[in-house]
Amino acid sequence: MAKKPVPSKKQAVSSTRSRHAAWVRNQRENLKNLVVLDKCSETGETKLRHFASPSGKYRGRQVFDVKQKGTDPIREIEA
Repeated sequence: MAKKPVPSKKQAVSSTRSRHAAWVRNQRENLKNLVVLDKCSETGETKLRHFASPSGKYRGRQVFDVKQKGTDPIREIEA
């Protein structure tokens, strides 16, 4: 059986915590860049990138119709 290398000295707690803190900082930065908000070129509304704006427009086309606020399609079917 081959001998495996063993650390000659104990790893300092501050080194471990420092390395962990750097990793956490990097992960937070990655999460911050994950969600990108843009403005709709036509309406100026804030929207997610590569998604339709709340008014239903995407790349200059009307993708879906926006119903009036307060209407629930499930309640309309039941009535």
